[in-house]
Amino acid sequence: MAYAFPNDDGVTVIAVLPDKKRLPAFREDLEGSFSTFVRALPEAPPIDSAERITKIIGLVNYPLHSRKPTAPGLALIGDAALTGDPLWGVGCGWALQSAQWLAEAVAPAAAGRGNLDKSLTLYARRHRRRLRGHQYLAADFATARPFNPLERLMFSAAARDESVARHMHLFASRLIGPLQFLNPTALAKASLVNLKHHRSATPPAHRSHTRP
Repeated sequence: MAYAFPNDDGVTVIAVLPDKKRLPAFREDLEGSFSTFVRALPEAPPIDSAERITKIIGLVNYPLHSRKPTAPGLALIGDAALTGDPLWGVGCGWALQSAQWLAEAVAPAAAGRGNLDKSLTLYARRHRRRLRGHQYLAADFATARPFNPLERLMFSAAARDESVARHMHLFASRLIGPLQFLNPTALAKASLVNLKHHRSATPPAHRSHTRP
């Protein structure tokens, strides 16, 4: 997998996430293997005509840490509280979002109109409720396990039906959690979509005809 992040200043950040079977080649020739990987991508960015402005940084076995977001008189945001798998590109978004949640929670106490410990408890509760499910699933996917039957059901239906695709978008955008994504109504809808698809894809059985 690979990402390209264009920035407003004209700089595009390119990140690649190759399989570990490519690790020996990357260790032998980091720059060459990186360029070869990017060139082979569908609709690859024009890396050969681009100007590289930083060195290539590689990391193996990226750690995924989850910590309690608060302690007495202390609050953690971003990677300090939770380190997400870079595959999903959630790091900066979660850092800014958790900072907003913290500011909203402690604002009354900071203005002298509330209790700081209670405010931190509210922040920790919101942090866990909004991010714990996504982090658990991302860490589980990082083991390279195959999709389970419910995931295969939902992902395949999302490719076949607009309403299921919109539901998938809400989950992929972290606007809903895994439990909402896999709620009974959504599973029933996905089952119906896939059933209709398989019926339409199955050729009708040969019928014999007799003349009257």
